[in-house]
This record gives sequence, structure tokens and C-alpha cells, in this order.
Amino acid sequence: MLQKQQEDPSVVKQEQQLFENWESIQEKLALDLEGTAKETKALQRKREIRSAKDLLRLILFYASSDWSLRLVGAWALLIGIGFLSDVAVLKRLRNSKVWIGKLFVSMMQKRLTTLQNLPGVRLRVVDATTISVPGSKGSDWRVHLSFDLGNLCLDGVEITDKYGGESLARFEAQANEIWVADGAYPFVSGMTPMLNAGAKLIVRINWRNVPVLGPNGQRFEIVPWLKTLTELSEKTIWMKTPQGWLQFRLIAAPIPPDKAEEARRRTRLRHQRKQQPLNENTLFAAGFVLLLTNLPADNWSGQTILALYRMRWQIELCIKRLKSLLNFDHLRAKDPRVVQTYLLAKLLIALMIEQMTNRVSLQYPDWFDALERPISVYRITSLFHDTFRLIIAGHWVSTLQQFFGLLRRYLCDSPRDRPQQLAWVRAFIIHVSMSGSFP
Repeated sequence: MLQKQQEDPSVVKQEQQLFENWESIQEKLALDLEGTAKETKALQRKREIRSAKDLLRLILFYASSDWSLRLVGAWALLIGIGFLSDVAVLKRLRNSKVWIGKLFVSMMQKRLTTLQNLPGVRLRVVDATTISVPGSKGSDWRVHLSFDLGNLCLDGVEITDKYGGESLARFEAQANEIWVADGAYPFVSGMTPMLNAGAKLIVRINWRNVPVLGPNGQRFEIVPWLKTLTELSEKTIWMKTPQGWLQFRLIAAPIPPDKAEEARRRTRLRHQRKQQPLNENTLFAAGFVLLLTNLPADNWSGQTILALYRMRWQIELCIKRLKSLLNFDHLRAKDPRVVQTYLLAKLLIALMIEQMTNRVSLQYPDWFDALERPISVYRITSLFHDTFRLIIAGHWVSTLQQFFGLLRRYLCDSPRDRPQQLAWVRAFIIHVSMSGSFP
């Protein structure tokens, strides 16, 4: 690499501070970067990229900047990592899928071990979100998430293609946990593992997707029961699992009339969009919230169960932060290996930002516990995300003039059969000017 020219001391100091921050981030990861990179064949021949920490920085910059491969190569030159073409960057992203996944799993396992050893009850919310590749008209990838509400952090993540269904069985459960999930999860295959672990569950159902039995052993008809209700009510029901019959509480709460009408309007639109016939019972049941839970009625009233279910909205806000602040769905690739590297790197960044937030919560717990003016998780995530991007990017502006002559490979278009229109116009004007044929 070319030697840097003498720079302003203040710029050097600022660059050194950013470098120290990047080094401290690596130390906090407490991961064997070199060993795991060699083991997963992410870094085999050290040409241009000389170390695993430089490769990790390159990948995190690609994920956090959302720049093109060429501009990522230009940044790598300016920051001193290496003189990489866009193809070289692409190959390293492809080859790093397993490595980044291993780093992410290692961090998540450490976090999960810490959370599982904490005393008291853990409240976990489960949901999934979809991601589309450029030009796609549908969903291509699905990210399954589990969020610990008490500790404000992700405690489980799994990435699948669009065919990977939502299931509670994707995450490990413990006896001191309460799980909250929406209507995509009330299936015996997913609920059985967590119930066998002793965990408690609050899950929304619709009137016919879960076969339940009443005290007489006959199928319990939900809609006729709903037609008799004017306020929150509940029934004891049973479900059959591979381990035998399990008892649940079925809780039904009428939605206020104005909101019920809005819910039914959305139901009509959904069926029209999918060109599906609309059952009258489906339209009627849209005016109720139906919940299954195995929490005991002695200690957990129906109102409390409803209040806990409303907290499920927090994972929707978590997904919103991932997409709106971390640009989680700004995929720039179609190659499955690059897509997975990108998503895993984004999730790795999310874990690091949550670690920053956790340190603040330990230092200023009253900020998070205050009821009148609690801290905005959205704002602090935005602040730490921008901070993290600056640390990863480093102070490369001071080297721009020095290396500008080498940036042509990144700033110019590739050879093309059809000339660029602007270049052709400029050539035409020069030709006319030099020939003197302009009237």
C-alpha cells in the first residue's frame, strides 16, 4: 500500500480514536476471529485482506453502509484494508456466509446463557418478518425473531427461505418463561416442545384453526359461544398433543364497535385481494380477540392475559427499528450466499447496538424505568447505529485526495456495448468544436 502523506495532527488524533473504538469493539466480541475464519474457509489466502478483523470490518461496512460493491472496494482502499475490485469484494462476501453465521451464533449463545441464568420470569415475544430481493414481487426470505421484553434484546434468531414456516419450536424454552405470539403460531407441533419444557404461553387463535374440545369431550364450537358474549369471558378447553391431552383457557374479548368494524373491513379486503370466499363466521369472529393460555386463572386474570398479549406489539416495534434504522430490508443482492452474509451481518450489528444500550441501562436504570418520561428505544438505537457506522467506516476522508488517482476502477462504468449517452454527447461536442463546422 502507498504510504500516507503527513496529515494534520487533529485529523490523525481523530482517526486514532476511531481506530481504538474499532479495536475495542473487536475485544468486546471476545471471539476467535482468525481461528474461525480459517476453519470456515472465509480467509484462506491473505491477498490484500491480511487479517480476519479486516475481513469482518469489510463485511460490517458493506452491511451498514448499503453501498455498492464498487464503492465498498473504494472505501477498503481509502481505509487501508486493500486494493479490491468489486468482484473481489463479492467473492469474500460469498465465502463468509458460514463464518459470519458462526460469529453470530456464538454471540447469541453467550447472550442466551446469561439470560437463562437470570432470576425471575422472562417475557418473550415471538414473530417473523419477510425480506425481498431486488425486483421481487413477493417474499424471498423470512427472519424469525424472539425478543426478551424485560432485557430489551433479541434472544433468538433464525433465517430461512420463504418456505420456512413460523413455529414456536424454532426457539428453546425454559420453565420460567412466558411466551407471547400472534395467530401464526397456535399449532400443536410448535407448542408441544415449549409446553414440555414447562413454559407458559399466550397465543392468539382464530375461530377454526385450532381444534379444541369442551368438558364433554366434544369439539367446542367457538362462534356460537361468541354470539352470546358482551364482555370478556373464558372457557376451559382441551387440546390433543403427542404427549396427551393438555388443558388451556380460551379467553374471548369483544373489540369496541368502531374497531370491530375496521377489523372486519380489513378482513373483507384481505379475502378480496386473495380472491378467497369469505365465511360469515370469519367476518363475525373478526370482532373478537381470541387467546389460548396455560397460565393459571388463580394468579392470572383474563384482563392480565389481555394486557400481556398487547405487549406483543413490542416485537413489531423491534422489527420496525431493524428495517427503518438498520435498513434491514435494503437488500442489494440476489445471490443467496451474499444475501445471508448481509442479513447475518445486519443482525450482528443489531446485537452490538443492543450491547451498547444495555450498558446505558446499567449505568442509568432510571432512564428505562421511568413511567412519565422513559427513554425512547427508537432514538437510542438510531444514535448508536450512526455511532457504530462511523466507527466501522473510520476516518477515510483525509486519504481521498491522496488515493484519488487509484479510484478510477471504482468510479468509472464497466466496458459496455452501448456507449453511455453522456459520454457520447461530450465526445460529439468536442468533435464539432475541433472540426470548426459549427455555424
